[in-house]
This record gives sequence, structure tokens and C-alpha cells, in this order.
Amino acid sequence: MRALPLLLGLFRAQALAPGDKAPLLEAQDSYGRPVNLRGSYVVLWFYPKAKSPGCTAQAKRYSELYPEFQRLGARVYGVSHDPAREQCDFVEKLALRGGMIPDPQGRLARAYGVRSFFGFYSRDTFLLSPEGRIERIWRGVNPFKDADTVLAYLKELREKGR
Repeated sequence: MRALPLLLGLFRAQALAPGDKAPLLEAQDSYGRPVNLRGSYVVLWFYPKAKSPGCTAQAKRYSELYPEFQRLGARVYGVSHDPAREQCDFVEKLALRGGMIPDPQGRLARAYGVRSFFGFYSRDTFLLSPEGRIERIWRGVNPFKDADTVLAYLKELREKGR
């Protein structure tokens, strides 16, 4: 019976909270370019699988709103367990704007406490502040509303002068 709690602990999310220092790990986008998670607002939206229906809808909406995110000084990255080549195909097939970060070893997912089950990440979104802190966390997001929710929150921050 003791093995079950240990096994379930593998799938439990790490406790990060707004105000915590963000795990600013070195990362590369799907094209091999370095990604800097510092110096501006950064949206990291974790998703289960490239080219699946919900993930496609979520990616397309972030892409549609990308100019607004840019105008507000934010960079946007989708993160999944998918290898870089699969993410590149996803980006090119849908002409997506913004970046994708492949995380096949689950390094970013573990650092951010994103649940993973057989390589499929939970839908969690993080807004990082320019100072490298967790500004806001959304867990278990709706893929059809996520980008709009994050953009509305970012607009509120900017209106407050942040």
C-alpha cells in the first residue's frame, strides 16, 4: 500500500505560486534558437500533443492574438513533450506565430510542476514577469479560452502600469 502514494507523487504538480522565482531554465525553441525567459513578460502554455484538436485550437488562438501580446511586451511559447521536428511541422502547417519549446525529457514540465502522464502534459499556463517571477498560474485551462484569458490579465497589468 505504501507504493501507491509514492507512485501518485510522480504525477503531482510542484507547488509554485505567484511571486515565486520562476524556474528560468535554459531552453531552445523548436528551431534550435535559444529562448530567454527573462527581461519581459513571458507566457508559457503547456499542452498535451501537437496537432490534436484542442491543442490546435489553443495554438491557433495564441497565434491570432500574438500581435496583441507583442504590443503589450510579452513573448509567447507553447511547450509540449513533442520532439522539435513535430513542433516545427505543427507551426508550419498552421502558420503559427509565437514560439514552441520542445521538452521531450520533461525538464520544463517538472520545473513548473506540470503534470505529465505518458508524455502528455496537463494544460497549464504561466505568466512570468520581466523580473523573472511567477506572475500568474492557470491550471487545467480550457484550450478554447486560454489565450483570451491570459491576454485580458496582461492588459489589466499594463493598465496598472506594470
